[in-house]
Amino acid sequence: TDSVLEECLEDATAAIMAALDSRGVSYDDPSEEFADKLMRVCRSVANRLLPAGSDVPAGVTQASMSAVGFSESYTFGTSYGTAKLLPSELKMLGIGGGGVGWARLGGSDVQDS
Repeated sequence: TDSVLEECLEDATAAIMAALDSRGVSYDDPSEEFADKLMRVCRSVANRLLPAGSDVPAGVTQASMSAVGFSESYTFGTSYGTAKLLPSELKMLGIGGGGVGWARLGGSDVQDS
């Protein structure tokens, strides 16, 4: 429904804003190119959040059905997925990667005792 789509877009937007905020990137007045990237990432995240169409009720994280006893059981979680940006989406926004650094233990300034 439209309300679920709206909630997914809001959650995706919040996740993007949090990722940008944590890296000190301003999104207040984005360039046309950056605004386009923001929109694409938002749609991508929201698309993953939207529940897939099926006969299983929204929010079900686990379902079991048995034919012999005609029983069904459902385990419910959130009504849709968790908003999380993929590495490729972070990279599109210019905030991905970061790499892993290393430091040599004991360097030339370490004196033997």
